[in-house]
Amino acid sequence: MNSNLTPADVVQTLSRIGKDIDDATDDLAEADQKSMLARRDSEKSYAKSFLTTDGAMEIRRYTARLASDNESFALACAEQEQRVIVSKIRALRDRLEIGRSISAIMRMEWSNQ
Repeated sequence: MNSNLTPADVVQTLSRIGKDIDDATDDLAEADQKSMLARRDSEKSYAKSFLTTDGAMEIRRYTARLASDNESFALACAEQEQRVIVSKIRALRDRLEIGRSISAIMRMEWSNQ
């Protein structure tokens, strides 16, 4: 934001940030669902492999890890996507607070003129 803002600029900026927060919240809901499904797929793949592998416990564990690697990677990617969206929402909320502070300062200046 710059010092030549008008009241309309402030309202427009704050409204846009509010919409961006709403959009990111919707994105987070989708990412949460994606993560949940990826976790289910990963655990299911691991369990299937573990239960169908013969041999010592360690061999079964490592075989199951290898067999479920793609699903585990998909889960890690889904969780990383969630973290990115949460960080984006935090940044947007910080911007919103900055905008509110600027708005309050501008109101004080306008009332003093």
